[in-house]
Amino acid sequence: MRRLLLSLLLISCGFVAGLCQAPGESPVKWQVTVKMNGAEKGTVVFKARVQSGWHLYGMNLPKGGPKSTAIDMSESTGVEFTTPLKPDRAPLKVHDDMFGLDLTWWDSDIAFRRDFKVKNKANARIAGKISYMSCNNETCSPPKTQSFDKIIK
Repeated sequence: MRRLLLSLLLISCGFVAGLCQAPGESPVKWQVTVKMNGAEKGTVVFKARVQSGWHLYGMNLPKGGPKSTAIDMSESTGVEFTTPLKPDRAPLKVHDDMFGLDLTWWDSDIAFRRDFKVKNKANARIAGKISYMSCNNETCSPPKTQSFDKIIK
């Protein structure tokens, strides 16, 4: 019963959040950049700009809660990733009364970085999807997915 009520609450919150924001607008804006550190080495940076008063959920949340932030680079070609994806700082650990769970989130801008090596310059690109969810103290935005595709020059 609690899960049903929580699901209904999330749907309602998403609807209300949609009414309060311009259509298609999100309290989190993503920017993806590629910086080459030489002829064959580079870093991809995913920067999340978090609107004041909102938070972006962490990457490893427990079941029964909001959607974890996930950055999938499986559509990339011509590159080999040499490090894991890492945020610039650790997320906050907070007990969220809305979900009744201990969760992690970032309450301000955050960047995630991953190093790579170019294996085939002719088709080198970093591509995939970012999935995420954000909330403030009153409502949540519905889970979103954003595609990205950066050609490596």
